[in-house]
Amino acid sequence: MTTLVAGQRLPLAQLGLDGAFPLTVTCDLPDTDFTLFGLLDGQLKDDRWMVFYNQPQSPDGALKQLSSQQFTLDLKGLGPNIDEVYLTATHATLPLSAASTLSVDLGGHAFDARPALKDEKAVMLVRFYRKDGAWRLATVAQGFNGGLGDLVQHFGGEVAEETAPAPPVPVTSAPVSLVKQRQQVLLAKAEQTQPGLVSLIKAASVSLAKRGLDEARYRVKLVLDISASMQEEYRSGSVQALANRALALAARLDDDGEVEVYLFGIKAHRKGSLSLDNAQDFVANMRVRLEGGTHYGPVMKLIQEDVQKEGGELPTLVLLITDGGTSNPNNVVKLMRDLSRKPIFWKFMGIEEGRVNFDFLEKLDDLTGRAVDNADFFKVRAPVRVPDAELFDLLVHELDSWQLGAQRAGILPSRR
Repeated sequence: MTTLVAGQRLPLAQLGLDGAFPLTVTCDLPDTDFTLFGLLDGQLKDDRWMVFYNQPQSPDGALKQLSSQQFTLDLKGLGPNIDEVYLTATHATLPLSAASTLSVDLGGHAFDARPALKDEKAVMLVRFYRKDGAWRLATVAQGFNGGLGDLVQHFGGEVAEETAPAPPVPVTSAPVSLVKQRQQVLLAKAEQTQPGLVSLIKAASVSLAKRGLDEARYRVKLVLDISASMQEEYRSGSVQALANRALALAARLDDDGEVEVYLFGIKAHRKGSLSLDNAQDFVANMRVRLEGGTHYGPVMKLIQEDVQKEGGELPTLVLLITDGGTSNPNNVVKLMRDLSRKPIFWKFMGIEEGRVNFDFLEKLDDLTGRAVDNADFFKVRAPVRVPDAELFDLLVHELDSWQLGAQRAGILPSRR
């Protein structure tokens, strides 16, 4: 039997779980409820995809509850309307850490969730997600102190109010948070100075809201590959288009709406701030000189230095765009493990052309030995023509789960 620990991500094929397989929970805390949630883009689109004691199977029968702690999953039987499945545990009054046993058996592979728990009454135990056409497993063991209601709302569902309706009150405008005020100021500025970015900022807002990050605050850093093979992406305007999308995210995440830009080839280079004031032709104005190699390590160290200088008020989202693997893999693996203790989330985007091999970035995505899973990887075909809504979903995918994990690990304050 394989023993799994919190924070792992593995292809299901590697575990021999290609077809339908059983899923059994062992828990000795009375009155604990277990539920499967079928999601699309991180959201519960339809309550029929909550599989629990009152609704023992999904509409297509691919997800089934056989008894209170036994399920079967046929992930290949799921259509394109579901790309994630979570197994969750909830208790109405007690934290789930009160259980002396809370483990999940997936076709002979065991995951003990209890060591990672504190005061949560609702816990996401394991997650199955579709990536590059294949299903993968993530061991999560994270959740919410508030119970089932918080969990359902996290997945975009609605929770019925159980209290009697309050007496009518005069209708007044709700106060706008400081975060929302800053966002509104930046959006108004974009309408005046960069109207072409307005739709991008709104699309970024939708993707962040799907992840419960509509009021999150992050510094945003854009890291661009300047190896010789990137020449066509710079020439065609694809890199400028990607820089605009990074700026749209910053307009929603960063107080000043600016993106710190870095270049890397053989060496690493700081290239200043991209903002609403200089967005037009920013990439052309950098006058990039392409280099003959691809080294992630130097630019990662540069970012680590800058984050340390900036202080710990805000976490950092790094968008690193490349068309190849690094020339110094062992150094990067060590760096990623060391940096997992820092308030930095790394989003690697691979531009795929010809026979490019992204095995190393896949490895970083699933790297073991980290304090928290601090990276995600996705790839797109060249030329980059991914619709904005889809691209923003990819760019913020897993940012919410990293934030939650970093809070649990003490890397971030418990609430941000």
